[in-house]
Amino acid sequence: MFHPLLDLPAVLAAGLLLAAAVALTSRHRLRALRHELAALRRAALLDPLTGLANRAGLTQAWTHLAPTRPHIAVIDLDGFKPINDTHGHAAGDILLTTIAHRLHTVNGVAARLGGDEFAALICDPNPATAAARLADTIAAPVRLPSGVTVCVTASVGLAPTAGDLPAALAAADAAMYRAKASKTGPAVYDPARDDHTAPTAGSRPGVRTRDLPTPTPWHLPTTEAIA
Repeated sequence: MFHPLLDLPAVLAAGLLLAAAVALTSRHRLRALRHELAALRRAALLDPLTGLANRAGLTQAWTHLAPTRPHIAVIDLDGFKPINDTHGHAAGDILLTTIAHRLHTVNGVAARLGGDEFAALICDPNPATAAARLADTIAAPVRLPSGVTVCVTASVGLAPTAGDLPAALAAADAAMYRAKASKTGPAVYDPARDDHTAPTAGSRPGVRTRDLPTPTPWHLPTTEAIA
């Protein structure tokens, strides 16, 4: 006759094995969730096309670099639109990703603000020289998969980040339009020459970098919150 007490050790062993399996599965799921959350946090700070920082990523980088008082460069590509219109959006994307790769040479953090507009926090001791070097790097020819070689140039405006990133972006943006008009290379912001408020007719878009709010990096739930 079956007696439950005779099988008690086997029952206890089976129960312990089941509990261990459940705990192991839970740990695996929690580890996978933590990796997924970390990946989402990283993606929230990156431009999906180029892999550069986006505006939120630039803001976060500045919070870390602010004590070093970097300069901010606003970079607008000249000649991109005709290439994009003539050779197609795929070619335009290749050009943008190539330029983004070249921006990685900067001593600091590069970002894509949108379209063909980029920015960079420059930690070089001579930021004007670094900006000129960056403009030369951007201007190198790019060979498309079709075999066609294209070139763009860059209008670069530079400004110090004296405790306020949005204000520094506004100043660098204004200097960038002076550089675009003069075609004499990167321009360093000069409050006596660069107008923050009244764009020259036809020279600036209706919405400029300085008009866009600088976002505060958003945060997903921490792993502690789900532990």
